[in-house]
Amino acid sequence: MKNYNTYKVEDFIQDEEFRDWVQGRGHRDAFWRSFLQNYPEKRAAFQQAEQFIRAAHLAPEPLSEAEIRKETEKFIEKATAYIDDRSGFSGPSQYENRGAYLLRWGTAVAAVFALVIGLGWHFSARKQVAAAPRFADSLAGQLVETRNDSHHLLRVVLNDSSEVLLSPQSRLRYPSRFSGNARTVYLQGEGSFSVKRQGQPFMVYTGDMVTKVLGTRFVVKAFEKDKKITVQVLSGKVSVYKKKPERIPDNKEVNGLILNANQAAIFEKNDGNLTKTLVANPAPIAKRAKAAPFIYDEVPLPVILKELETSYGIPIQFDEQTFHACNITAILSSESLYEKLDLLCKASSATYEITDGQIVISRKTYR
Repeated sequence: MKNYNTYKVEDFIQDEEFRDWVQGRGHRDAFWRSFLQNYPEKRAAFQQAEQFIRAAHLAPEPLSEAEIRKETEKFIEKATAYIDDRSGFSGPSQYENRGAYLLRWGTAVAAVFALVIGLGWHFSARKQVAAAPRFADSLAGQLVETRNDSHHLLRVVLNDSSEVLLSPQSRLRYPSRFSGNARTVYLQGEGSFSVKRQGQPFMVYTGDMVTKVLGTRFVVKAFEKDKKITVQVLSGKVSVYKKKPERIPDNKEVNGLILNANQAAIFEKNDGNLTKTLVANPAPIAKRAKAAPFIYDEVPLPVILKELETSYGIPIQFDEQTFHACNITAILSSESLYEKLDLLCKASSATYEITDGQIVISRKTYR
């Protein structure tokens, strides 16, 4: 049985079950998720090992065939000129010897080049665990890719201690160490972000849309097959905008939105339309709303609506004079916000609609 009390960074790295869990392949998800609750003193070693394992799987950046061909031609051209200068080839009578020489030279260079690549791969693989701290330092600024090919959420801890719960069939690309003026990551799929507040803004790129925050909790859904990209804010404030907004005079198109808690943005991929709405199930943000039900005894509707507005952090627009004489007696507890609004509107002969991330309440009109 493993003695986790003695585990150090290298022990976590060499633990096959831990490596599988970090990479989303393990079968002990519940165990590793609750590991730090049982061994809180191992948090530093746990997180360092987790970051190293992720950093060891860099997103590949292969050269295209055209780039390889171009570089090869440049290399051969320079090498040929050098051989001509050093070997003194001149005149048609020496072309045959020159061609044989170049063929032998080219074959030798190719063999040496292949050997160097093979040895580099061999030694980098052998030294990966032994040189963990030095290797991790050298990866600063390079992009790491984490894919979740499992059927459960995968927790990813970033270098700034921000956390991402990566949904199944999703992938996240991010620097092993954040540097510069912004903390930038790239998401394909769905991720729930809990961002640590720092001086540098945190940027999530999803196709043609960018989500920018300083420190907050939000969910981004951007699967390639979906026609929409959505951002739902759980707490704090989020800025959402198009990656390359066009600044055209007299253009009425919205280039960016500011979202608060319980608000959401929807980006239509086909036409680039960006709109603000509310999350599917708004949650109370005020502590009082969580601790006790809403109990009203002949209370004017405007008072109730203002209390709901404060509790959920969502602007509620209405004509106070129209509803000042409408008194409500009700107990609102476990209902969702929309169910509460349905009950209040039914009792006051009103209707509501969601417009631009707000709730607008008006009197029913009868014909």
